[in-house]
Amino acid sequence: MTENEQIDEPISSNTLDSSKNEKSEKSEWEKISLESTLTLPQLMDFKEQLHQYHGSRVQLNGEKVERIDTAALQLLLAFINSPDVTVGWIEPSKELCKAASLLGLNSHLGLSSCHS
Repeated sequence: MTENEQIDEPISSNTLDSSKNEKSEKSEWEKISLESTLTLPQLMDFKEQLHQYHGSRVQLNGEKVERIDTAALQLLLAFINSPDVTVGWIEPSKELCKAASLLGLNSHLGLSSCHS
């Protein structure tokens, strides 16, 4: 074989099918219910919980949130802005909206239509 000759290997249908399966599996929305209190002491567990959903489509249910601090909002912001995750909200609580609004994070967290 000379330098200019190339071997083009065809993509097998198995390779294409497996990528379709991976995409269809990842297109399902995963639901995460946020705890009533999300403050500094709970953040390590919360971070680990969020980490398992990287590469997924996630719906955050914030209806139970009664107390959330700046550190938890920052963690949510980092998660939401991660390029390998898609996030939507289900029923964010008034307390969650109020805390995000106080820090000017509503639009950054995707809570623009929040009732703050």
